[in-house]
Amino acid sequence: MHEEIRASRLRVTRRRALSIGGTLGLGGFLAACGGDGGGTTTVETSAGTTATVQPSTTAASDVVALLDRAATCTLAQEETQGPYWFDVDSIRSDVREDRPGTRLELALRVQDMSQCEAGGEAAPVANAVVEIWHCDAGGSYSGFESGAMGPPGDAGSGETSDGSYSQGDSEATTSDDGTYLRGAQATDRNGVAQFTTIYPGWYQGRTVHIHLKVHVDKRTVLTTQLYFDEALNDEVFATAPYDERGGRDMTNDSDGIFDPVGLLDVSREDDGYLGVINLGVNA
Repeated sequence: MHEEIRASRLRVTRRRALSIGGTLGLGGFLAACGGDGGGTTTVETSAGTTATVQPSTTAASDVVALLDRAATCTLAQEETQGPYWFDVDSIRSDVREDRPGTRLELALRVQDMSQCEAGGEAAPVANAVVEIWHCDAGGSYSGFESGAMGPPGDAGSGETSDGSYSQGDSEATTSDDGTYLRGAQATDRNGVAQFTTIYPGWYQGRTVHIHLKVHVDKRTVLTTQLYFDEALNDEVFATAPYDERGGRDMTNDSDGIFDPVGLLDVSREDDGYLGVINLGVNA
């Protein structure tokens, strides 16, 4: 395993994540983001401290333009949530927690397919909650490091979610208290949620992917997975810290879960990448 990956796994735990700032309550976050103006709002976190929130109603025009050029008015494919989901109940845009890897920005727009027009326009869904989770550069999921390097088996059936944005979804039983590369954001008035993460690694038996859920009023309206072009996967995995793992055993074409509807439109951005996609749901 790459030494930088090994060291990062020792540094961050859920207890540390809470001790350095806590998580932002969804109610306060939506209140902060509800207006049309700019500026910031100070809210209280679950740890009793305060956090300054930049309203998410100001998605950059160039990001919206990229989403407008991506496939729109397309129903997202429902896919398995996999064995490594639990309700981390964390509203945050930067989910990295010191995890090493190539920076990946995500802009994900939720669209209501019931209002899809003949010309290809779909109504944005504001104040939906988009949740993502994925493995690190070495192939491990937070909360499941002991079993994530091999084929994903049954991680165990735990409780059902009852957090600030998810209710009634079956959770896996975790083996550790990590939370890296997991988090959620509320969509702005354009239906856009944005994240800063790292390019995901790979593990045996699956192609490269990011898991995603969309919640509306605590109800999960979409569970799916996002994917990357194989040429881009090869490009990223030729660089550190990904390059010490050797060749992958699964690509998009050979993966039984992969669906091209979930392919991100990716462009290079500074020292990383920007991935965008429109997520059509029946809201």
